[in-house]
Amino acid sequence: MKKIYVIGHKNPDTDSIVSAIAYAALKQELGEKNVFPARGGKVNLQTEYILQRFNVPQPEFVSDLVPRVKHHMSGEPVTLPHGTPLWEAMQVLSSNRFRMIPLIGDDNRYLSTLHHNTFAEHILKKIDPQKNSVISTSVSHLTKTLRAQPVVIRNEKDVFSAQIVVGASEIETLREFIDLMPVDNTIVIVGDREDIQRYVIERKVRVLIVSAGRMISKELKELAAKNNVSVLTTPFHTAGASWLALHSMPVHYAGDATLKPVAADDYIRNIRERFSDSVSRSLPVVDEDMKVIGVLSQSDLMKEPNVGVILVDHNELTQAVDGIEQLRIVEIIDHHRLGNPPTGYPITFINRPVGSTSTIIANLYRDYMIPVRKDIASILLGGILSDTLILRSATTTRIDIDTAEYLSQITDLDMEEFGRDITSAASMISSKPVEEIVNMDMKLYNEGVYSFAVSQVEVNYPDEIMERSDAILEHLADIAEQKDLLFGSLLVTDLNQLSSYLFIKGKDDFIRKIEYPKHSDHVYFLKDVLSRKKQLMPYIADIIRRF
Repeated sequence: MKKIYVIGHKNPDTDSIVSAIAYAALKQELGEKNVFPARGGKVNLQTEYILQRFNVPQPEFVSDLVPRVKHHMSGEPVTLPHGTPLWEAMQVLSSNRFRMIPLIGDDNRYLSTLHHNTFAEHILKKIDPQKNSVISTSVSHLTKTLRAQPVVIRNEKDVFSAQIVVGASEIETLREFIDLMPVDNTIVIVGDREDIQRYVIERKVRVLIVSAGRMISKELKELAAKNNVSVLTTPFHTAGASWLALHSMPVHYAGDATLKPVAADDYIRNIRERFSDSVSRSLPVVDEDMKVIGVLSQSDLMKEPNVGVILVDHNELTQAVDGIEQLRIVEIIDHHRLGNPPTGYPITFINRPVGSTSTIIANLYRDYMIPVRKDIASILLGGILSDTLILRSATTTRIDIDTAEYLSQITDLDMEEFGRDITSAASMISSKPVEEIVNMDMKLYNEGVYSFAVSQVEVNYPDEIMERSDAILEHLADIAEQKDLLFGSLLVTDLNQLSSYLFIKGKDDFIRKIEYPKHSDHVYFLKDVLSRKKQLMPYIADIIRRF
């Protein structure tokens, strides 16, 4: 089943995080058990406070959604223990769609791969008529492969280098042959020739295999036990028994150890060339402990990745985690301007002009008539109060207020008191490193041919940030240069004065068109401006259109 991530923008604020958690929870309540919340960036102090207060775990961190091996590999892999008899392994291989099977050690770690080419090369060496065939096998492997009935068993687990002799000639001829061989490693396959059976037992060969289901005499059985000769009787005739004996060796002797596995987190773009190393055009996939967790075939790359996304609190690809354009976007739920990517298929798209995505999610619970758990209702209320500055932002609507009151009734949380707690947690950001302050809630925008970045932080007292204006401006200038942007900016919102300061660095001829009062060089005072979305962005867009 495809895994669906509910995820906000890559520098998530509180509304983005709680919307992902709450909507994933709603989907699961509706029976969609494959939907999970995710985040594309670090949780800020305000969000961390809210989640910890209500014992809600942070969503899974997803650094990017660029297709990886784990997004394309098939399900549970077929593997074989390295000691499996080759004949049994080939039966499994013949029915395996990948035309290869990873071989694993006693510790379940990857060792090598079995495919038809390595099998053919190995067997051709063993049936060379110019040489005596030597195979590595054991009594237990012979027993299993030949479906043999044990008669006398000695050292059945020991693997040895065996030579196979078929007792099809006269005994005098056979004696000459046997007498030249290392009997400790010799396997003799014979029918009901008691004279040959007796001779090879007396010579103390390693294994006697009696074909066609024949049984040796009681006397010979006792002699075999005395001479430490293992005796097996197989239902197969001599020719079939000799063929199967060649295939009784542990499968790892025919494995391809040169084929290296790939990791589940490897990017597809980085491993495409590896398929040329695989005859079967398939690669084993391992985890960090080298345990096989899947198989990736070249044909798997033609299929849609086994992961999809639901975007919340954004719809512009510039704000999304990297690689999202290569996945199927299942739904979008947002309250910002439209900048959404085109799709080749219809999707659910909910975009409402309210102050918070959390407002939309809370009302979807009501639309579906699903009760809201108290912890989910609490974080949704936190999302609304955070994104609307405790319902004081210009983006606040009647719907936001009604929804917040509804959630307040469910949670028994006083909105003003809870809002102050949230803003107090947010104000601690002032002491963070400059890079973290700027990057925490940065969004990239496109307007015409221009791209630009606008970050926003909310503080109770801006003095500490204002004292660090030189470092902030320097970092904004670096961002604008590195990303080739029209400008980089930071909106610092004063929650007490309900106004903001705009730090901005970039193209000077653009910045000169800003008409807000200057507080200092490259810092402007924006009286009564609280909303990046509803107040600052329209102003910026208007300047760019006239630029």
